[in-house]
Amino acid sequence: MLQALLRLFRSAPPEHRELLAAIKQMTGLRPNDPGIYLAAFRRKVKTDANQRSANMRYERLEYLGDAVLGILMAEYLYERYPNGDEGYLTSMRSKVVSRKALNRIAEKMGIPQWMEQGRMRNGQASSVPGNTLEALVGAVYIDRGWASARYLIHRRILDPFVNFNKVENEVISYKSLLIEEIQKKRQTFKFELVGDHAGDRDRFTFAFLLDDEEIAKGSGQSKKTAEEAAAQAACKALKIGKATRSRSK
Repeated sequence: MLQALLRLFRSAPPEHRELLAAIKQMTGLRPNDPGIYLAAFRRKVKTDANQRSANMRYERLEYLGDAVLGILMAEYLYERYPNGDEGYLTSMRSKVVSRKALNRIAEKMGIPQWMEQGRMRNGQASSVPGNTLEALVGAVYIDRGWASARYLIHRRILDPFVNFNKVENEVISYKSLLIEEIQKKRQTFKFELVGDHAGDRDRFTFAFLLDDEEIAKGSGQSKKTAEEAAAQAACKALKIGKATRSRSK
């Protein structure tokens, strides 16, 4: 084992050895090809003529990792919830692989501290940690195969970092939840733009109207976030709770 680790470090660029050691600790797996893992963190290697080339390798790994994560997440849920129907399993998978959830997992794994500051905005990485996690999954799949990717996702990501009881009650979209409940009652509704304040942090303001009566308002930097804020406020006003569980008993 020690000899294998020494060979890994000898084959890796000196400036990246600490990163590779951290990746081994995160994944519980020994990298065979250090270059693939460096690409997952947007690091240049000898085969990259420029940073654009390194970025393309990263994006390809992110694309692949997203697909592998989706399949193995579905498998994990299929085994964990033998009585879960399709709707329940789909909802749970969407919650766990949402950008917010992946960012949270990446932070717990320590991924952000190894990301280049140049890739972050004002010290905040927005969706980058989650994207890097997906690229890391893609790197493990390419470097070590399906069994290792399965071990990474099931044992090193989901088991230690996802509280499924908590996830079950999370709401991904208040707007979707609100519309679903309103449609059951056959009521009419609409989101109406009532404010557009150029230059403001919360530029847009939307009102939610139910049967032509204003129920709540919400603001945000984009129309999408403003509508979501209005929907969340409306859910609170109308006492619409968490999404109904569809798991069969």
